[in-house]
Amino acid sequence: MTNKTLALLGAGLLFLGAFMPILSVPVVGSVNYFQNGRGDGVVVVLLAAATAFLAGTGRVRHVLWTGIAALAMLAITFVRFQLKLSELRERLATELAYNPFRSLAETAMGAIQLQWGWAALLVGAGMVTWAGWQARQSAKAE
Repeated sequence: MTNKTLALLGAGLLFLGAFMPILSVPVVGSVNYFQNGRGDGVVVVLLAAATAFLAGTGRVRHVLWTGIAALAMLAITFVRFQLKLSELRERLATELAYNPFRSLAETAMGAIQLQWGWAALLVGAGMVTWAGWQARQSAKAE
């Protein structure tokens, strides 16, 4: 598989991954990264488009930067999610300390789960980054 093909496949996976469920929340349901144009997924979709453009025009070694940017966006989003979840758990413990419905709220918090869209996003960003890295290495060898 050529680096160009790998970059284009990674860009496609990144694009599709932005619309796949990344989070499952009780009552709300599944949440995707794009969030109807309001989420960080918009940036990832733009990075996927930039990757496809760069790879399509033969500048595969430059997709290293779009891959790194996508990985950074995913890391930032994941850390923000974990911090927000931790903050919600702390607020739940203090604000509902003596509330009889506390266990119901704790059960709902425990039901929040990461979904399979994360895997697609990470694999896509990894493919793009790897393709860019390999293209740079092969350009150095020549």
